[in-house]
Amino acid sequence: MEENARLGNVRVKLPDEQTPLKMGAYSYVRDGGEINHLASIGRYCSIGRNVFLGQQRDNHPIDWVSSSMSVSGDYVATIEYATVGNDVWIAHDAVLMSGVTVGHGAVIGRNAVVTRDVEPYQIVVGNPAKVIRSRFTEQQIAALLASEWWDYDKSELSTMPFDDIEKFISKLPELRIKADYKIVEIKNRKVVR
Repeated sequence: MEENARLGNVRVKLPDEQTPLKMGAYSYVRDGGEINHLASIGRYCSIGRNVFLGQQRDNHPIDWVSSSMSVSGDYVATIEYATVGNDVWIAHDAVLMSGVTVGHGAVIGRNAVVTRDVEPYQIVVGNPAKVIRSRFTEQQIAALLASEWWDYDKSELSTMPFDDIEKFISKLPELRIKADYKIVEIKNRKVVR
């Protein structure tokens, strides 16, 4: 995890204990959720309460005679990791299935169940989640993606006009200082380095 990231009281259950959770600076995950098969969370992400990230799709064998693990104990589920881009907002009680990629700047609505990839700057809602619109025009999205503004130092970003997309895009060439955040490791809910 990068410094300035906050991980609430969530259950982190990664299949490979040697693989740390990658989480970018200034991102947070609120209490009550679960992180399972998740490769990474980008910078500046806002993840609500009771969100399940990387929910396994096939944790029971539906094409076997019985789906009960009592008699299907030899069943081995596939492992696919989900990925959350930079500047993503995932509202309370959403579920992100394993193997899904959520693009930069996307918004996932409350109680949404995301079963497919979400493109950058799309807004999705429902069960299963469906696109309701994009946050910006295609040209604006292309400019934001090309800039990779989330890779710049927060002190510089704090001077940008985030409330006006056109002004923000016009000032992107002025960004100069790339961010350099320390990597910290979390074990038993405490920073160990």
